[in-house]
Amino acid sequence: GKLRLYLSLGTTQALFAGFEVLSRVALDQGVGKTAFTFYRNCLATIVLGISGIIFERKNWRKLTFKEVFYFFFLGFLGVTMNQLCYLVGLGLTSVMVTSTIRNCIPIMTFVLACFFKLEKIDLRQRHGIAKLSGALIGLVGSIILSIYRGPVVLEGKFAVFHTKDDQGSSAIVSNIVESHMVSWHLGAIFLLLSGLSFALFLILQAPVLKSFPAPVTFASMSCLSSVIQLPVVGAAFEPQWSLWTNIKLGEALSIVYAGVIGSGIVSGIQSWAVKEGGPVVVAAYQPLETIITACLSYFFLKESLRLGTLVGGLTIIFGLYLLIWGQRNER
Repeated sequence: GKLRLYLSLGTTQALFAGFEVLSRVALDQGVGKTAFTFYRNCLATIVLGISGIIFERKNWRKLTFKEVFYFFFLGFLGVTMNQLCYLVGLGLTSVMVTSTIRNCIPIMTFVLACFFKLEKIDLRQRHGIAKLSGALIGLVGSIILSIYRGPVVLEGKFAVFHTKDDQGSSAIVSNIVESHMVSWHLGAIFLLLSGLSFALFLILQAPVLKSFPAPVTFASMSCLSSVIQLPVVGAAFEPQWSLWTNIKLGEALSIVYAGVIGSGIVSGIQSWAVKEGGPVVVAAYQPLETIITACLSYFFLKESLRLGTLVGGLTIIFGLYLLIWGQRNER
């Protein structure tokens, strides 16, 4: 049982690392961010929907109009906003930075849980001090990563795919970039926004899953909500029709991987893992994805490791494990 859980979690991190690298390749080939997200979620809706029918149909019930609206809002927060900010941030920074910032999600989730009074911090106990210290150290790490780039520590030598360094982004951010904000820092801000929207999505979905205990079906409905929202976002920010229709083979393969593996299979396994081992165990495996991504981007994308990424990343991971230790000891 435990071995299967740990192997599954390790596999999901490796699969997601592959998704991060392929997403960067697709961006550098010129794929539209809204089109990429739209097609990815069309596939994810189908994969998760079929899984929901097979495994969760007995847990279904009729939804009220208020619940449907709430699902639609959560789809915007956890899928549309999260994934678009993620792609913009990825395009402006690097795969290594993007993956490192993802370690902030469990920390942001904890901070929001405290804000919504779902978590308590008892500073008279060691676990309470550890949780607060972990959250603060993680915050310091994310600030280091956002403002300090630093010299190259390890020069990237290999390149299977050729990527542009610090690629400018689409119309979504071009106006802001022109107003003299450094694209690197802006990219880090978008990645933190992506993490924040996903952390909020995790907190707000908890009461939904109590009354509608079908997490895979819920994930499918979130993706479907995003599919409805994205053409509107695309019309506003990326109206060029060619971005939606001229999809090259490499981009198409990245979209299929993102939809079926990145959103479908990874989400399904993680939902199962939360049920089997709890959210703390799932969060503890997040840094593994950063290590795998760093190796993949070094060998396949010729990405160099910079001091800011290394120091910020290690600080975030230390904060994350301190937080996890506190939560584990409390339970």
